[in-house]
Amino acid sequence: MYLLITRPKHDSVTHYLYYWGGLLADEAKKKGLHVIDLEKKKATKKKLESYLKKQQPDTLIFNGHGAPDIITGHDNETLVDANANAEILKDKVVYMRSCESGKVLGPAAIRQGAKAFIGYTEPYQFWTQEDAVREPLKDQFAKPFLSTSNQVGISLIKGKTPKEAHSDSIAVYKKEIAQLLKSDSENAFLATTLMWNMRHQVCLTQK
Repeated sequence: MYLLITRPKHDSVTHYLYYWGGLLADEAKKKGLHVIDLEKKKATKKKLESYLKKQQPDTLIFNGHGAPDIITGHDNETLVDANANAEILKDKVVYMRSCESGKVLGPAAIRQGAKAFIGYTEPYQFWTQEDAVREPLKDQFAKPFLSTSNQVGISLIKGKTPKEAHSDSIAVYKKEIAQLLKSDSENAFLATTLMWNMRHQVCLTQK
């Protein structure tokens, strides 16, 4: 597997996605995969299209802000637009951890020949602890959300199919939700938002 991952870091949301996406990049390197890490200011459309053309990675993981028809990178620059350049995802397995990109961009990617697309049809949400912002990996509010979504990437890195990666993630969601809903859980309020993400995570593949 040849993995490309985007990890912009320019606001509070991408700050968290940057660090949790870093765990995926590290895991891929441990597995001996070749990793292209478009971090911080490297997460631009120009660099993305250049690497896709020259090195042709087969698996793409995007972390960033999104909308129904786009995924963005550094400073919210549009990286992929359903109406402009979705063809760059052809023959790729794609996971987008962003708001709503599974609604329009995902189906457009499949029509343009992407092998699979995993993403979210509604806003991807997570809670954070104010006193943990400097150490996102230790944030106990954010952990259930980002560990469950990270499972998609972990399973892909292990060589599982997109459908298996999606199913693995859903299984972890259900486990986390059950844990949160235990009567002695102080963080039970997180379960509703976690359920939201789970319900709106989709896996699209070629027929």
